[in-house]
This record gives sequence, structure tokens and C-alpha cells, in this order.
Amino acid sequence: MLEYIRKPLIMVALAFLLVACSSPVVQPSEAPIKTPAAPPSPEAAETGQAAATAVPGSLPSVVEYNLGDTTITQSMFPEDSRFHNMPVRLNGIIAVPEGDGAPYPVVVILHGNHPGCPVPEGDHMVDRWPCDPEVERPNYRGFDYLVSQLAAQGYVALSLNINAENTFGFGEPIPIERLGQLVDLHLNALAAASSGGENKFGVELEGRADLSRLAFIGHSQGGEGAYWLTQKSALDMPDSFTNHGYGPAYGILMIAPSANWDGARGARLPLAVLLPACDNDVLNQDGQLFYEISRLDPEKISWASSVWLEHANHNYFNSTLADEAVTRPGRPDCKPLLQPEAQRDFLNAYAIDFLSQVFNQDQDALGRLGMQLQEQAPAELYGLPARVASLAPPYDRLRLLLPASAAEQETNLAGGSVTAEGVTTFYCEEGHYTPMVKPGSEPCKRVNLVIPGNPAMLVLSWSQSGAALRFSLPEASDLSQFSSLSLRAALDPLSPLNKAGAYQAFTIQLVDQQGNTAYVHTRADEPALQFPVGEKEESDTFEGGWFTGRVPLTSIRMPLSDFTGVDLSAIREIRLLFDQAPSGSLFLGDLELVR
Repeated sequence: MLEYIRKPLIMVALAFLLVACSSPVVQPSEAPIKTPAAPPSPEAAETGQAAATAVPGSLPSVVEYNLGDTTITQSMFPEDSRFHNMPVRLNGIIAVPEGDGAPYPVVVILHGNHPGCPVPEGDHMVDRWPCDPEVERPNYRGFDYLVSQLAAQGYVALSLNINAENTFGFGEPIPIERLGQLVDLHLNALAAASSGGENKFGVELEGRADLSRLAFIGHSQGGEGAYWLTQKSALDMPDSFTNHGYGPAYGILMIAPSANWDGARGARLPLAVLLPACDNDVLNQDGQLFYEISRLDPEKISWASSVWLEHANHNYFNSTLADEAVTRPGRPDCKPLLQPEAQRDFLNAYAIDFLSQVFNQDQDALGRLGMQLQEQAPAELYGLPARVASLAPPYDRLRLLLPASAAEQETNLAGGSVTAEGVTTFYCEEGHYTPMVKPGSEPCKRVNLVIPGNPAMLVLSWSQSGAALRFSLPEASDLSQFSSLSLRAALDPLSPLNKAGAYQAFTIQLVDQQGNTAYVHTRADEPALQFPVGEKEESDTFEGGWFTGRVPLTSIRMPLSDFTGVDLSAIREIRLLFDQAPSGSLFLGDLELVR
């Protein structure tokens, strides 16, 4: 992630911090694991509030388990190498629902890459593996609160110790190779215990776990690992149970995920990416890439959501970690940070609704997740400031603009023409690049500000009110089957065409076969069109300066029921009218009809 940091002094400081200590930690206590807060009450669920504090002991107990020591194989080392067979300890924490209703779906939680073993002095900052269990960092314990909450909702929940996946103290790992074996060993042991066989989990499991219904929740590199694992092991395919004895996975919830490895395809199962706006570990919220991959992948067959959580940091989702940042220079949007309990309450509420949707197709839960596509996009979730980018399944979408190529500036994906009147358009392909690498790409601002995920997009600019971008539809298209018109947008904070500190706005107009028109204005305080909070700074390296805040593309949704006076079954044109501001510059993508 350091390749995205522009300032030399900041780069040096961050590089030193990352090498020296990775994320700050809170030393684990010797006390037993405590039962965390209660799940949201029915009243809180109705209002979207996060979980409240409960009477101690009101949730299922979290039990620490140890399945024993074994070895896993590292294929990059020959069989006679001491690194071929890697020693591992199979331990973690588990909670099981109380009462009737078994067997229950299984949720596996994977922690991030935080130092598991202490680094001895003089060892060039490389840890040693294995290390004494008395000194090994129990990163998995940081999700005890979530394990208990999920068990209370009817899931067998485990948080695994995957320090072995992340260590460099036993050779450099092949990504996911160790993780796949660790997950396999834990889940095979769980399957045996649930079938009445050997049980070392310390809690009654016979007949309790349904391993044919599986979901993953991963934090940081654990989120990236969960995404890759489902693909490498085909856990997203219907025959997963036949091949592995568990699965298929029903969904993946990625929390502040890293994006270190290349080559992933779009998710074939429901995907949610939770991005903390003030992440100072995955500094540029690179995990947005997984949403963008799914957006561009034509084989994707499920829904996806990306949530931008304001004032949240990377580490507070794990209760054993302290704030990862010494300072956040130029980030007034991060003052103050959310309290750790608030972040964890948010994750509790979001995870419960995510799992309820993927396992039970709970439409009310989908609404609380900000994915009710016939409604306007929310400005907050569970009582906290947050924005969403939403992606419906392909069969529920009629795409007009992705964009995937410059050709979409002239011909939309429905087959009609695109006409710009008084507005300039510029196509930016996906990825991070400099004007030196791609001459003429300056309007994309890749080197001037952080647009998480570096998505493919258009840059729209107008200098006079009344400009328009028109999308014609072939043969008067029937839009009555759709619920909303949806797009993603963000305001360019470095453009002089945008008034500093002010929201942007525009109008969407529909024209039917008879020439009737209907229009709806974006909200005056549309979350996706707010002026980003941050500081503009001069740059000696790149023309145009540097913006310290973040500029995420998030959803704007217009319910089609708001467009009155036109025949929705015979629409021939959709227009974006830039008539609400004298000038402006926006990043735009994903113009589509959704149902």
C-alpha cells in the first residue's frame, strides 16, 4: 500500500512504523474471556441503532479451545527441507447457540496480519516460528464480542488463530496455502464433533453445526484471505460440501480488507466490504478493489455492497488492538475517531443483518444494510454516518454506463447513443497510474487524491448551468419493471469548478415516446455529492496539488415512482441535467436501472 503515499516524509515515517511495529497492540490480559454486550433489541433493530449493553452473562459463552499441535505443508520447499512441514497450533474461540434450532450455520472469523510472535533482538525484524504459547499474540481473541453476538443469533461462530498464515518466521508463505490448510483442519474437526466424534472444542457440539451452510468474516488481511480462499478452494461452488466436507460459502463480509495479491475474479456470492474512512493501516482503503472487481466481472451472479464508515479506524474492530496511527496529518475528517465500542457495535449489527440476508433472504435486513434499491441511498447506518455503494445481481440491472471503455462516451450499454451538451467527458480506466505512465490522464486525478479502489469512471465537467449528458434508449424501453435509477458519483475537491465546502447537485430527466418529460433533483444534501473533508496542499511532484481527504464513489438512487407524468413502459431517453449549479466537476460511474 505504500506505493500510493505521495509525500516523502510521510513515506519514510510510515515505512519505519510498519517495519518496526506494524499495528500498536493492547497486551492481552490473563483474565478469562468476558461475555460482551447483548444483541440489538427489537426496538433498536426497528430504528437501526447499534447494540446496547446487556446484563452480564446474557449471551452464549465464548470458549477458548485447543485442538492440539500438528503440521501443515509448504509446497515451495522440498520434502527434505526443515521448512516443508510447518508446525502449527490449532486453537481459537467458539460459541454455540443455546436452546433448540440446531443444526446451525457456521461462521468463520479470520483476524488480520498483526505480529503473532515477538521479534527477538538482532533478528532483522523477522519473527520466529513457532513461539511459546505464553508469548504468542492471541489476535483471534479480539473478536470474542462478535463470536458471542453471532451465537446469540443462531450461528456456530469461531474465530481461528491464523498467525501461522501471516508469519515470515518459517519461510515466506505462498498466499492462502497455509490458510486453506488451517481452515480445513479446524472445520474437519468441527464436522467430526458435530457428527458425534472426537470433540476438543470444550462445548457440546453433537448435531449442532451445519457445515453445508458456511460464511466468512475477515478483518484486514483475513478479509482478503477469506475472499481468495473461497475462490482457490471453490468454496463458492455448489459441490463444495462434496469436495471438502463443508460449504458452500453463502457470503463474505470483509472488514477493512487489504489488497496485496493480484488475479482475483468477481465474487459469485454476496459480498460486503466495510471500509473505515480513517484507516491508517490499509491507508488508501485498497479493499474497495474487491467491490470494483465484482462490478466489472460479467460472471458475477450475486449482490455486493461497499460501506464507507466515517470516523472509523482500522484496528478498533479487534478488541486487542490499539489505534494504528501515531497521527493522521491533514485529516480533519478523522477528528474525533469513533470510540472502539461504537465500531464494534456497528460491526455486530451489520454482521447480524448481513448473515440474516445471505442465509434467510431477509429483505428487512437488506434494507438496514442500505441495500433497499427502491429507496434513496442512506447517509447513515445503525445510527452512524456512513455511505454505501450498492451492486444488484446482473439479472436485476439494466446497465447504461459502467464504464469499461472510452467507447461508452458515445454508445451506452443499452445500445443507444450518448450525447454531451455543454459538458466535457473524460474516460479513466481502472487502476492507479501517473500522467508519466499514461500521458493525458491528468483529469483522473489518480496522483492528486485517493479514490478508493481506483475505479473505471468518467470525469464530467461543466462551466455553465444547463449542460446535459443524454442517454438514448433503443425502441422506447420498458422501465416499468425497475424500481430505481442508480449511479455512483463523487465530487472533485481539487477542481475550481466546484464551490469549496458546498454540495453539488443535478437533475435526472426521463423522456417518454410521446415526448412527455419528468424530472427529479438530487437532494440538496445528497451524501455522494458532498464536498469531501480534507486539506488542499501543494505538491512539487504532481501538478494540481494533493488532497489529504478521501473521495469515495458512492451510490445515488432515484426511485422511478418519483418520476410522474411519463409512461415508464416507453422511455426513449434519460438525461443528466447540470442545471443546479453554475459549474462543476464530478467523477461518475454505474448509471443503471435496478429492481
